[in-house]
Amino acid sequence: MYNFKTKLEPFGRGWVNCESDDLEKKSACGLLLWAKETKNLKIDADLGLCYAYMDGVTGVTNYGPTYCGDSIQYLIAGNPDAAGELEHIRDSMLERLEHQRMWDHFTLEQKTHVSEGDLWGGTWCGHSNPKYADFALIGTNGYRKKVEKARLANPGHDDFYDAMEIALDAIDVLGERFKALAEKTLAEDSLTEEQRKRVERIRNTFDHAPKEPCRDFLEGVAVFSMIFTLDGNAPDSPGSFDQYMYGLWKATDPALRREYLENLWEFFHNVRAWNLTIAGSDENWNDRSNELTYEILDVTAQKKYNTPNLTLRVHRNTPEAIWKAAYKSLATGCGLPALYNDEVVCPALEKIGIPPCDSHEYVMNGCNQIDIMGKSHMGLEDGEVSFGKALEYALWSGQSQTSGEHLGLHTGNPCKFKDFDEFLEAFLRQLDYMTDLATDMSNRSQAVYRDSGRNPLRSLLIEGCIEKAKDYKEGGPIYGHGQILAEAIGDTIDSLAVIKKYVYEDKKFTMEELIAALNDDFVGHDDVYQTVTHTGYKFGNDVEYVDSIAKTIVDHWMAYLQKIPTVRGGVFGTGCSPLDRIDDYGRNLGTLPNGHKKGQPTIADSIGAVPGCDVHGPTALINSCTSYDQTLATSGFILNLKFDKKMFESETGEAAFEAVCKSYFERGGQQLQITVVSRDELIDAQKNPDAHRDLIVRIGGYSAYFCSLSKENQDNVISRTAY
Repeated sequence: MYNFKTKLEPFGRGWVNCESDDLEKKSACGLLLWAKETKNLKIDADLGLCYAYMDGVTGVTNYGPTYCGDSIQYLIAGNPDAAGELEHIRDSMLERLEHQRMWDHFTLEQKTHVSEGDLWGGTWCGHSNPKYADFALIGTNGYRKKVEKARLANPGHDDFYDAMEIALDAIDVLGERFKALAEKTLAEDSLTEEQRKRVERIRNTFDHAPKEPCRDFLEGVAVFSMIFTLDGNAPDSPGSFDQYMYGLWKATDPALRREYLENLWEFFHNVRAWNLTIAGSDENWNDRSNELTYEILDVTAQKKYNTPNLTLRVHRNTPEAIWKAAYKSLATGCGLPALYNDEVVCPALEKIGIPPCDSHEYVMNGCNQIDIMGKSHMGLEDGEVSFGKALEYALWSGQSQTSGEHLGLHTGNPCKFKDFDEFLEAFLRQLDYMTDLATDMSNRSQAVYRDSGRNPLRSLLIEGCIEKAKDYKEGGPIYGHGQILAEAIGDTIDSLAVIKKYVYEDKKFTMEELIAALNDDFVGHDDVYQTVTHTGYKFGNDVEYVDSIAKTIVDHWMAYLQKIPTVRGGVFGTGCSPLDRIDDYGRNLGTLPNGHKKGQPTIADSIGAVPGCDVHGPTALINSCTSYDQTLATSGFILNLKFDKKMFESETGEAAFEAVCKSYFERGGQQLQITVVSRDELIDAQKNPDAHRDLIVRIGGYSAYFCSLSKENQDNVISRTAY
């Protein structure tokens, strides 16, 4: 045992001095010493909530595995008297934390493709939906009973179960310290009467919690906020909040519970919570909305915040009142809630082996990844693949038009292909090749996290880990599927339509002439450029000729992914969630046959049309988008719709909104996210950002403040068709 003199880095000291060599146990020992010594505990007397952020350069958070941050070098430099001890912590931890050298585990070929900006896989530790509220609902003593029962059923795993016990001790220590902090705060003269009442409730909560269950909603959110903030500066996703908190909600005075729900919304916004899911159906298609569901929609409309990212699950039996409440919230312009269709999501999950009893427990995490509440480690981005780059490689037999390097497969000179089917085969081979690279990177990453990325706290909060005596990263959760996301789908569809129609069928120009135009970025080839940009064959306009191409390539890709196993014990699925990285993917593309010019940032920002190319209204767009078999998509399959603000100011507009949504979902659409804004307002916000700091838009799966986006992302939003 190392004889530390420094009081810095309690987590690191606890980790190093753990007598066991087991990484799970070492992380738990670090957590316990941190809980005892941290000075970073805070009571918010205005909200009646608790903050327990991990404050060191070493630690473990629910958001990811045990870490020793790069900033330990600055800590060493700033504390020369403790430098030797801090270096010992650094060296001891980094020797074991192999996941902090993740880049070393990828091949040169994979690294080159990532640098090219056409794909990535792995590295990201991933979102999830832990059962944060279980510390409020069953208490640490309830957890101890689960641990002891599992220990008896799994002999030979004492280190793992000891780690669980130590982590529970750490939570109890935090509870004791928050009680003491509340008593200290109550001794202050500066508290208002309302602040004093809230702090007294916190003190009374920690008289018995977290060891024993909470008695009402006020106690529940105090314990919840303590556990939730252990995630760090960007806590993970709360999940089905209206379901697991409803019992405590019902046990609370109506006026007080509404006050604390509003306080909690301030908290969620302040800590930038990710995705909170409400409503939905059970496995028998009974509606699960309750009084708390409506209150959450109402407070969302009242606050008009862009966070937490709110997801509303809808289905065949969703009450009309829910639709009206959703409309009221969206009409504020906050972009919330995003709408997800149980009728598509649940069958998609069942196709990969998740039974209905659990498929109907799905929630969203992060921006829009699909998870099973408290039972899975699959709702994360495992990688991304650019369809546009695969098309580029097919056109130049594997050569990149941005770097000039030969990175793709040698699929042959397309000028010698006899028909469109031969070209399409070359494109699909390039797409499969890139997919193989991304999934292999993901699996390499998963294996490294499995071996070194221990997280005892998250293993407590995800079902299956305790029962199997396996860490959250080791295959402990019940479900371990993966999710690879697609980029530039619409651009690729439109490009393939151009090739099929004008090269192989109408023979308006040869493949040689098309490639020459692409090589010159259309300069000097105005006839070709005018043809490809003014064609009526653009995705998003209910043109069967184009939509059949969309179905062929997207369905192929989704089915191909589901044949590839994950290290976590599942299979890969897909989604389309461009996020704010969309402009980077655009810049990394060469010139494409749809008229996209080399380095241009604007590309398709969802599964829908390239911005501005859907010119026949929302019905045509949704008909095109349902050409895909969306029951093959097991992650968020995003469709952005932008409605003019005037539409949301009348009963006619409300009816039209509801009709569009229901029509899309009845036709097999998975998800809709709505931006309500006027084009003039967006343009003025670009010119005068200080006058529009609260303007919110949907961007690739989440709500964002328009003025915080890059100009390229802003241009993408502006160029979307407004209905």
